[in-house]
Amino acid sequence: MHHYLLLCRSLTYAQRASRTLEHAGVTATVTKVPKSVSGQGCGYCVKVSEKNLAKSLSALNGAGLGPSRVFLQETDGGFTEVDVP
Repeated sequence: MHHYLLLCRSLTYAQRASRTLEHAGVTATVTKVPKSVSGQGCGYCVKVSEKNLAKSLSALNGAGLGPSRVFLQETDGGFTEVDVP
């Protein structure tokens, strides 16, 4: 199963995003952004399943917590940046 990483600008925003998603009925996990994605090794994101991406983006944008970038985590462990409206 694929997952999406919704990058947040800080740990606080990632925690707020996670709570917002939980209230919307979406399971989300706060985690550090992998170095291969951030290039710096610092930063936080919210990880959601592929089936919950649209619902997650809608809930986060409605709360003013839209992600700065979105990455698809492939089954082989690689990441691909995704353009979202």
